[in-house]
Amino acid sequence: MEFLSKTPSFDFLGKQRFFIIVSSLLVLLSIGYWISLGEARYGVDFSGGHEIVVRMKEGVGAEELRQTLDNGGLLDVSVQSFESASQEFSLRFQSDDGSGEVRATVSRLLKDRFEDRFVEIIRTDFVGPAVGSELQRRGLIAVAVGLIGILVYIAFRFEFAFGFGAIVAVFHDVIVSTGIYLLMGHTISMTTLAAALTILGYSVNDTIVIFDRVRDELLVAKKGETLSTVVNRSINATLSRTLITQGLTTLSIAALLLLGSGAIAELSVFLFAGMITGTYSTIYIASPAMIWWHRMRGGVEDVA
Repeated sequence: MEFLSKTPSFDFLGKQRFFIIVSSLLVLLSIGYWISLGEARYGVDFSGGHEIVVRMKEGVGAEELRQTLDNGGLLDVSVQSFESASQEFSLRFQSDDGSGEVRATVSRLLKDRFEDRFVEIIRTDFVGPAVGSELQRRGLIAVAVGLIGILVYIAFRFEFAFGFGAIVAVFHDVIVSTGIYLLMGHTISMTTLAAALTILGYSVNDTIVIFDRVRDELLVAKKGETLSTVVNRSINATLSRTLITQGLTTLSIAALLLLGSGAIAELSVFLFAGMITGTYSTIYIASPAMIWWHRMRGGVEDVA
């Protein structure tokens, strides 16, 4: 099945400098925003405490919610709205009461203050501080092991230059997707970690398809052809497959994003951002990084 009637001849790598600069800025902005949030970037899964997600009708703001809960005895409540669902709010706070008591208290306070403007409580979570810290540590280990496994696999199947390119692209995807996710008002949780590991797989899969084509093209390269020319031709040759695979997956995620709610909507935000950045980075990050490493290690420019 082909999306394009004939193999295109776009000069992707001819524009690599511009896109590398754009990507570098996106990565720096994402890291800067991550740092600026402090501990607020972590959800209850990692920071511990209670988190209650509520849905309100139009006209209710985060500050009004915070003041209502404060007057009701729930102090230091962090109220955050979701950009993807503006009338859904995450309420995060510490309390010695059990989840059932906290849920009942929040429900009573909101019903008394907002009456019919309070729609429902979507989700209630509670994690102890010790458990949250352990989950955070194990989550980082899981991502690190995944990255090391990817590097070893690609380096073994191809060569280290290819593995280097794939790892750079994966780091780009995860960092930028996380930045977008946080900017949309969400916090890092176990759901986010699952989405990040999914993005690792999709990004690497797309990269491997192109790198596999590069390896085949190197065997039949014409005399005087450069590595950049071969890589560019390989990207064009696999472009139809990339558009079909990533496009259909992205449409499925978009459906979940538009129609889903709660944890499904949160997961979809990260996956949607990851799919877009994953396709982009395979072309404009992984391939240029592989070529750069090849040159840095003294590899010749002519491949035939």
